[in-house]
Amino acid sequence: MSIIENGVVFVGTRGLATRCILFIIETCGKGAVSAILGANRNEKTWWNAETAEELWEVADRYGIPYFESIDDFSCHGSFLVSVIWPQIFSAHTLARFVQGGINLHPAPLPQYRGSFTRTHAILNNDKSFGVTVHYLSELADRGDIVGELQFPVMPSETALSLETRAQHYAYALFCEVWLRLLDGSVTSQSQAALIAEGKREPRFYSKRMMSELLDSADIPRSAEQLNQLYRALFLPPRITPPKWLVERVQANGGLGIHSGSDSEA
Repeated sequence: MSIIENGVVFVGTRGLATRCILFIIETCGKGAVSAILGANRNEKTWWNAETAEELWEVADRYGIPYFESIDDFSCHGSFLVSVIWPQIFSAHTLARFVQGGINLHPAPLPQYRGSFTRTHAILNNDKSFGVTVHYLSELADRGDIVGELQFPVMPSETALSLETRAQHYAYALFCEVWLRLLDGSVTSQSQAALIAEGKREPRFYSKRMMSELLDSADIPRSAEQLNQLYRALFLPPRITPPKWLVERVQANGGLGIHSGSDSEA
């Protein structure tokens, strides 16, 4: 059975979600999308500068039902597509989709499960980063991998510049995986197997860890470490380096770094 036969429910946020739903409509037609779930249409989103069209505007333009809570609909499709959705889907919710679903995670798995992964990649001095599409499961970011793409971390990278490039790679990966899902050529690999075979190390980064970084003024750091932390916390408009960090970096003659302010979806 085709994943679009009984309709696709699309869930997401940010400009990347808009680009992905438009690709689905372009390749399968608007009739393939049974419903769209996204942010409150009456609130201005923090990512509004990333896209010329929000998900609810796409829904209105194509006459697709739009919802603001996953509890508002029950039988609108058999396959779920998630793109940067901040909530964990319950087992009850996933059970509604008899053909399963996929999630686009803007980081490598299982090494970077969780939130604000670009920040931690910079702090970990990673030389490469990546994006992943995986099947949805009851445990967040743990489903089998169906597509991944790696790319280098550039010198003087900030969390914003790394996120900007990750979004571009993520869109390219999504398009490839979606087409493979349609023609039946997609393959998968188990995260659990990769971990058991010692090929990858699972790590989870919580939102609390970001709060701890922002409040870590009393931890001794060298000038190089302060500059690195500044780059890792430069993620406007959601996160900006705290005043104590800016003052310390300035005192060491820093802040002359690439900000990556030309952000896109």
